[in-house]
Amino acid sequence: MDSSPSDSDAQHGSDQPPPWVGYWRVHRYGGADPPVPTFYDATEESWDVIKDGERGLHVARHPILKIKGDIAQGDVLVLKDEGTADEAAEAWHAEVEDGRLYVEARTGPHEDAVGVADRIGTDPRELISEE
Repeated sequence: MDSSPSDSDAQHGSDQPPPWVGYWRVHRYGGADPPVPTFYDATEESWDVIKDGERGLHVARHPILKIKGDIAQGDVLVLKDEGTADEAAEAWHAEVEDGRLYVEARTGPHEDAVGVADRIGTDPRELISEE
């Protein structure tokens, strides 16, 4: 992974994380409600998709390889499934508007998939363990 400052550092300031960093509860994905409670745990290093399924907690980790910032258009994140080759990375657009996160796959097998999520203040792993 490139250790140089990302393009988004200039946009968000090096002291302030991008607006999409945080915990999110997914309300829509691919035009439908998620079949099980689904959350995002987004950091500048990884994007975790957390699901509360019949078999318990499932976390799909997606390391972020690059962040390309654009003040007017949000950020484009280049990420991959953990354990896969960098060449399998996908580009996702992430934008926050009024506390709501919108993500859209720009490339790869999820291309054109859209997710909509609301910010939550608690780590979803804690929420799921309390249920």
